[in-house]
Amino acid sequence: MTGSTLPEAKFRKLVRWGVYPFSWLYLFAMIQTIRYGWIESRDAWLLLVITLVSIYIALERIVPYQQRWSMTASSFVSDMKYLVTNGAAVGVFSSLLGIYAISTAGQEDGYASQWPFFIQLIVLLLVFEALQYGLHRFEHEGKGTLGQFMWRVHSAHHLPDKVYIVMHVAGHPINAILVQSFIIVVPIWVMGYDELVVTVFLMVNSMHGLLSHFNVDIRIGFMNYFFIGPELHRYHHSAKQAEGKNYGATLSLYDLLFGTFVYKPGNAPARLGVFDPGGYPKYGEFLRVLRLPFRAG
Repeated sequence: MTGSTLPEAKFRKLVRWGVYPFSWLYLFAMIQTIRYGWIESRDAWLLLVITLVSIYIALERIVPYQQRWSMTASSFVSDMKYLVTNGAAVGVFSSLLGIYAISTAGQEDGYASQWPFFIQLIVLLLVFEALQYGLHRFEHEGKGTLGQFMWRVHSAHHLPDKVYIVMHVAGHPINAILVQSFIIVVPIWVMGYDELVVTVFLMVNSMHGLLSHFNVDIRIGFMNYFFIGPELHRYHHSAKQAEGKNYGATLSLYDLLFGTFVYKPGNAPARLGVFDPGGYPKYGEFLRVLRLPFRAG
C-alpha cells in the first residue's frame, strides 16, 4: 500500500486474510464452551458479540479500509441518537428476542425437533435466508403503495454514506421488528429447533452482520460464494442502483440463484448511501427518519 511502512503493510495483510478465519475459530471455541457446559448458550452468544465488536472497532481505528467511511465526531453524534434512543431500544428488543429464541428452542414439539443437529442448522439457515432475502429484496424493489412504504421503512439503513461497525445501528424500528419477529423468532417457534442449533445460527448470523459493515479491508475469497461478507455488503450500500444488490444477510446462495450477486474483488463502491440523497432526511435527523415511512408520496 502506497505510503505504508513495511511493518504496517504486513499488519494490513495479516488483518486482511486473518480476521475472518480468526472470527470463525473464536465462534467454534464458544460453541465448545457451550457443549462442555462451561457457559450458558445465551451468555456465549452475548460474549461472542461483545468480543468481536470490540476487536472490530479497534481495527477500524488502526487500519481503516476507506478513510472517507471512518466514523467521525459528526457521524458519531448521529450514531448516538440511534444508540441512545431508537438504536438502544431496538437493540434491547432484538437481544431479548434472540435470547428468548435460544431459551425457548427445543421446548416446542415442532417439525424439526427430531432431526439431526446439522440438518436442523442447515434448514434453519436456508429458511431464514429465504424469508430474509424475500423481505429485503421487496423492500428495495417492491412496487405499488406497499412497496414504497417498505422501501421508506428500510431506507433509514441506507441514509449514511459510510459503512462501519457502529453505523450498523442505523435503521427504523419497524424494520427491526419485522426481521426479528417474523424472519427469526416465529419460524424458530414453529420448527422447534434445538437450543444449540439456534445459538449457533445466531452466532453465525451476528458475526456476519458485524463483518458486513466492517470498514477494514477484509477478504474472504471463495467464501463470498457461500457467505455475505464486507466485500459483498459494501456494494449493497452502493449509491449506484445497478450495484445495490446482494440482499442476503448471512448466505449468498439466493443472490447467486436469483441474479442479484455483485462481487468486485479489491474494489470499493464510488459512493455509498441512497440513490437520491436530496429526497431523504439526513441520517442524524432522527425524528424525520422515524416519520419517513408515513410521509405522502
